Amino acid sequence: MISLTPVIQHLHSAPAGFTRPWFRDVGGAAEYAQAFAEALPLPACWLVRATDNSKTVDNEGRAEDMTLAFDAIVAIENIRTQRAGETDDVLLAYRHAVRQLLQGWEIEADIRPIQFKGGKVLEYTAQDIYWADRYMFNALITNYLPDPGPYSELVYTGAPAL
Repeated sequence: MISLTPVIQHLHSAPAGFTRPWFRDVGGAAEYAQAFAEALPLPACWLVRATDNSKTVDNEGRAEDMTLAFDAIVAIENIRTQRAGETDDVLLAYRHAVRQLLQGWEIEADIRPIQFKGGKVLEYTAQDIYWADRYMFNALITNYLPDPGPYSELVYTGAPAL
């Protein structure tokens, strides 16, 4: 399968010309699941896997043309200001910056470029805003593990040496 670690690392630096403070926390699904909204240093961004779709290439299951998706969750503070709509403008600036970094970027040489597919609000409170933008890419997956070794009666003998 394809790791999202390179994508997370790619988001550690702001795009050129971005003038706002960059994300204080950039992580994956595990970091997102352990986030406590009241203790978070915002702004923050997490990548969380979404559904995978398969178009089987061979019948033995050794290669599959996969459409892989993930959500880039952007969290910012919801601060009241003198100008109506300013918080929405801040959210749009962060969403655009993430899209600028990801749209068209290739994780690896043999993987199709990442495509933006839209977004949705996850949470909108008096303290913060959580927004998820969906990104997708296609890849031919060929790195499945080989079949395990044979069994000998009730004792498994095909395990690799540790």
